[in-house]
Amino acid sequence: MDTTLEVNTKYRCEEGDILSDPTMYRQLVGSLNYLAITRPDISFVIQQVSQFMQAPCHLHLVVVYHIIRYLQRSPSRGLFFLISSPLRLIAYSDADEASCPDTRCSITGWCLFLKDSLISRKSKK
Repeated sequence: MDTTLEVNTKYRCEEGDILSDPTMYRQLVGSLNYLAITRPDISFVIQQVSQFMQAPCHLHLVVVYHIIRYLQRSPSRGLFFLISSPLRLIAYSDADEASCPDTRCSITGWCLFLKDSLISRKSKK
């Protein structure tokens, strides 16, 4: 997989049949959320699939499997802490105004880097 999520696709709460047992979905998303600490490239997509924890559908599980395949094909991506890099603080932010098709809420996020390492991030709906 070249991307963590299909481009220009918006996922909704009711995307087909609800999973009869959402336990696996919740465990996978929870594990991916933990992994996002060292893999900031998946932070946004984890926030997207986390929205459906209450009642995930089969399509949402397919998206989680897509993310896992992306991770399997890109094992060298991630955070590496280098001692020799200069001390600097860099911040990035982004917003997607009213993009949620269900609530029309905005999605915002930010991340802070100290040296070349991510020290804080937040995605908010």
